Amino acid sequence: MWFLFALASFTFFGYILKQFLLMFYPSTMKSFDDEYEEDEYNLLCYRIKFEDGTAINKLDLTNEEIEEIDKENKIKYITIDYMFNGQFMKYITYEKDITFPFYAFKVEPSIFPYYPETVILNGVDITSYVIPYLGPLQNFYSDRHAPIKLDDILLDHPDYSNFNIQEGRLIMISNETPLDGKKCISKDLPCSLTWKRHAAVDPRDDEKLYT
Repeated sequence: MWFLFALASFTFFGYILKQFLLMFYPSTMKSFDDEYEEDEYNLLCYRIKFEDGTAINKLDLTNEEIEEIDKENKIKYITIDYMFNGQFMKYITYEKDITFPFYAFKVEPSIFPYYPETVILNGVDITSYVIPYLGPLQNFYSDRHAPIKLDDILLDHPDYSNFNIQEGRLIMISNETPLDGKKCISKDLPCSLTWKRHAAVDPRDDEKLYT
């Protein structure tokens, strides 16, 4: 009896002491602007799209489960939703490769950041649907698999049925670059998603950076 009373008293006073210390020494929270010594990946969920047009979401998934699911209903692709250093991203695999994290090395930023800020499909702004697929290396995972199909990442767009993916133009406008300001990349449709993360400055113009 006395032991339980002593334990309860110790727990209570320990909690009070902790709250008192937090008032004067609050814990430090990470922000999106923090620099990370190691890359931080947090998996959110898997989205499995089937060839018959249906889809399911799963919080956990193994290669064995993929084989069983694929036998019952042919898988078209799998999308992985995740957080990378505080940023929401998506990864799509047509080969059913759910290796996570994707990179065993720390992703180093480019000397001159270069990425698409705005993406327009035939006059419609689709930036928020495209940018999550840019990936940690800001190259639409071109180092890991074949180019991402524009059609697949726009399926959830409310105006998807009105999109013409086969004709027209896809325009991507970059962030500010050191020499040329914002760059405009225009592609004829149909096309896949590609981006050269080191193309902020043409190598032939390097000397202009120091003049």
